[in-house]
Amino acid sequence: MSQLLALPLPRAPELWRRWPRLHGAAHALALVETARGAGRLIVAIAEDSAAAHALEADLAALAEPGVPILHFPDWETLPYDLYAPHPDLVSQRIATLWRLPATRGGVLVVPVSTLMQRLPPVRWIGERVLMLKPGDRIDLAAEARRLEHAGYRRVGQVIEPGDFAIRGSLLDLYPAGSATPYRIELLDDEIDTLRHFDPETQRSAGKVDRIEILPAREFPFEEADQRRVR
Repeated sequence: MSQLLALPLPRAPELWRRWPRLHGAAHALALVETARGAGRLIVAIAEDSAAAHALEADLAALAEPGVPILHFPDWETLPYDLYAPHPDLVSQRIATLWRLPATRGGVLVVPVSTLMQRLPPVRWIGERVLMLKPGDRIDLAAEARRLEHAGYRRVGQVIEPGDFAIRGSLLDLYPAGSATPYRIELLDDEIDTLRHFDPETQRSAGKVDRIEILPAREFPFEEADQRRVR
């Protein structure tokens, strides 16, 4: 990466910072120092996805606890590809879009190609986040329809972000933006326990107090929602 551009505020060119010909982890060190005193989110624009990943690795090693590092990856697809971006990439993007409105500091790393893509309105994802906790009542049939409407895939076994499965009174779900999938156990229509589980072994682990369910896609497919986004 021969050059890196960091923007504390895109609308104020006098606040831009450009560091040409920095080498190795010097880019990350310059960003951390700038973010520490900026009091706002710093946007670091890398030349491609490989440079963005390398910068994030350096930032993770150098950043302090009070300087969060946000990752907004590229779709890594060409304009006329006939396949969708990988679910892990979509999940990371949605998680970052959900966190951004409340983020007041740190560094957001973005490949330059990502800046050329359109994004959904800020409220579109926020309005579709569902919180679940023990004691909540849900109807599995209605919940399955809601998840499919939000872009989730009904599968036999949950493996990757965007999957969900229903087996009797169990709902297995891998929310977008989550590091692990969750197993929701019901007593009648009431949530009894929430646990995370290993997608490889399918074994349940510790209990959690609540989960956030983000939509599994950035843009709607339904015509009414598409009109709202436009």
